[in-house]
Amino acid sequence: MLKGVSAIVSMAIVILITVLAVGVVILVAMPTINRAKEAALLNEAKQNMHLIDDMIREVASEGLGSLRSLTFKSSDGQYKVNAPINSMDFTYSVKYGTVQPGTFIQDGNLMISAGANARASVYNLSTPADGTSQIVLENENIRVALHYNSSANASYPETINTSKIVQFFNFISTKINVTPSDSMVTVDDFPDTAVGSGYSRILRTGDHLSTADAIVVVNSTRAYYEILYTLPSGADFLIVKIQNAYYQ
Repeated sequence: MLKGVSAIVSMAIVILITVLAVGVVILVAMPTINRAKEAALLNEAKQNMHLIDDMIREVASEGLGSLRSLTFKSSDGQYKVNAPINSMDFTYSVKYGTVQPGTFIQDGNLMISAGANARASVYNLSTPADGTSQIVLENENIRVALHYNSSANASYPETINTSKIVQFFNFISTKINVTPSDSMVTVDDFPDTAVGSGYSRILRTGDHLSTADAIVVVNSTRAYYEILYTLPSGADFLIVKIQNAYYQ
């Protein structure tokens, strides 16, 4: 009778040890497995975005009326068209540290950024305050003050001089302001395109943004275009692009 009880107890101990061992393996391995799955998901999204970009450029090269259909796999995340900045965006909340906050990578036409610490708003950033509000793009590293006129819009434009759009950079850690001597933007190096009529506006207001974006519309005698100013979360630089440009 005692031998039978001993055998049952031994088997129970072996089973318990085995279950615990499997549990430890799963506990240790799961973070690695989850990171691998997340990396695969992000790589899938990256390939999808390149595919979409190639397709759009192919259709654009074929002229008016060209069409294409595109099918791709999406395991998670959200794809959406961002019309104001002429982009396709993919957003996903990283859960397993595959991409570190503050990461910024430019891969061809693909921009990869991680973090949600950007902010876009309108207030007076000048020190001392001079009563003039600016469009302020900011993150955890810098603030960028851009020219703003609250009364200027598409119906009532103001005179725009691109040399004076970027007013100053405020570095948060050192509390130092740096004023660029010239922020001029031109189309095809034509000096007369640097000045025109237009207005500036924020694309998205609020906190916890992946990027802070503002657009300045410029209508010169030679060309119409928009200047897109983008400050990614975690970045210590400002991205400036021309979009929707055409000659008058």
